[in-house]
Amino acid sequence: MKVQFFDPKNLPEPSIAFRNAFDSYLKICEFKEEEKLGILFYLGAFLPGKMNDMDPNSPKFMQYLQAQSLYSKSTGVFSDYGDLNEGVFKGWIYNANLAISKIIGDESPIDENLRALPIGNNVVISKSYPNNEFLDLFNNDSCSLNAIQNLNDELFTKTGLHLQENNCSYTHAYEAGFAYRMLMMQMDIKGTDYLLSRINSYLSSLFQALFFTPLLFVLNPKAFKSNHLFSLILNHLYGGNESPQYPIVQSVHRYHQFIFYRENSIKLKNQWLFNKDTNEGSAMMVFINALNIHKSNFKENVNFIKYSGEVYDSSLIDTKIRTSDFLMAILDVIRSKYSIDVNKEIVEADGAQWNTIWNNKGEYIQFLVILFYETCLHALVVKKIIEDGY
Repeated sequence: MKVQFFDPKNLPEPSIAFRNAFDSYLKICEFKEEEKLGILFYLGAFLPGKMNDMDPNSPKFMQYLQAQSLYSKSTGVFSDYGDLNEGVFKGWIYNANLAISKIIGDESPIDENLRALPIGNNVVISKSYPNNEFLDLFNNDSCSLNAIQNLNDELFTKTGLHLQENNCSYTHAYEAGFAYRMLMMQMDIKGTDYLLSRINSYLSSLFQALFFTPLLFVLNPKAFKSNHLFSLILNHLYGGNESPQYPIVQSVHRYHQFIFYRENSIKLKNQWLFNKDTNEGSAMMVFINALNIHKSNFKENVNFIKYSGEVYDSSLIDTKIRTSDFLMAILDVIRSKYSIDVNKEIVEADGAQWNTIWNNKGEYIQFLVILFYETCLHALVVKKIIEDGY
């Protein structure tokens, strides 16, 4: 791996349009203020890693360079950001990696990837003390979307608290994340890149979508402007039109455009409450609309889908099933495949309020994407759905 270096002073000026758009994503997701700050810190810390191994003379390199300062332009000097303590950030980053190891069952020592100074007992620069209270949150977790989402939310919130205590603005939080990476790279290039890249590799689909937006803005401005966060998450979970999965999922993607967006518009239809400032839920509406793909004109490659291995509950293929039983089957798929249990919310009608069980509205929108996709895909392969008034 080749780590790219560049002078932050030579970065382009920020884009107000991008900053406003990204801030609107944070608002839609209804993150707490400290989590917003943490997200922006890691956005600034992760982006330089995207340039590793790139040819500095390529056009793509210049586009990725532009992405580094879209939200805000950091000096790259950590001491410029007030009384922030790099030890706090180092602690959360190190402990997040310990938590990842627990969740994925990786017992290999993290410290082998970090630089050790030949003084005393070999001081490991990027190492910190284990935070058992934090790590105990993940004692019973296996690797699932739900476990990763909870880890992400905890990490961003804990990190953001330190930024909040030091009265950081959104732009300063982003700049501080960038500057922290520059500081640590001076002391441990390989270790810093390893720790940050590993966290970046274990982001939920919600955060994958959010953290990709700077690159999407410079690589495909049209797609950036025309996709709601719901659609960005859908693309990250199940692949866009350049994905090998596209022949399987293209019916779902095309149907989602028809269901969620106004005709010939990039605006969502007014009926979708998750795009509004309300606690009213949208889960049953999403399920019912997704179910109707079965009798729509968007059924493509159905036989291919049946034998693709993508249908999680293959027992539903070519069956006749009542709507209520089909809903139970989809909820079982979501529980088994993603470790997300929403029976109480939907079946017992607590779902009239989205904020009953979710960390934030962003996580709820991610669930709606999953509900929509799994309902659509399984509805495409059943033989008949018998309406029973559910």
